[in-house]
Amino acid sequence: MLSRQGQAFVEEVDQLAGEVLAPEKAEPAPMTPRQAWNMRRTANAFYGVTVALGLLLGLALLLNAFAANGVLGMRFFVEPTNVMLKQVPRGSLLITVNRKPDKIEKGDIITYLALPRNPESPRLTRIVDERTGGEGNYHFRTKRPGSAAPDSIVINTTSILGVKLAVLPRLGFAISFVRIYAGGFAVAAAALCAAAVLLRRWIRPRKERNDVQTLL
Repeated sequence: MLSRQGQAFVEEVDQLAGEVLAPEKAEPAPMTPRQAWNMRRTANAFYGVTVALGLLLGLALLLNAFAANGVLGMRFFVEPTNVMLKQVPRGSLLITVNRKPDKIEKGDIITYLALPRNPESPRLTRIVDERTGGEGNYHFRTKRPGSAAPDSIVINTTSILGVKLAVLPRLGFAISFVRIYAGGFAVAAAALCAAAVLLRRWIRPRKERNDVQTLL
């Protein structure tokens, strides 16, 4: 049985032996300027993809929120067919604007419901071929591009959803895809943003260490 002094002596010897025998911790290798540049470029790429995903998600959410009544007199539709291939290609984002019936002229491109007052009916986009009536009771006939004969459907003003304002090719495909997988895109955007932040924080102290070594 060791005395208190003996026990303290043994503990001190063990501590000194551990310090002598323990391997020295190696300092992390300094980061070269090229490595730092590549890491910064990767972080910036992550930021860029995150912003792009965020914009698509935001646009998809806005379209869902304003799909019924539109916003500022405009409505947004994804064209599902190739009927209007030259004017409104399949997969385009079609932006329409409200217009008074007496201002809709022959040659305008309109989007309307095939069955009046039925939101579930097919939505069609065609070229105005003829306007008849007046005094608030207008009717329209439309046609497809390149067709000499008008469509058989007679459209009243309550069926018209809007007149074409602009067409953004291919954007509709991206928005539809984001709508379907909105949850996955949100997780991916958050993960990319977190990775970019971590890369930035990891680069900064190593760069500062390199700068100190350069000065010494």
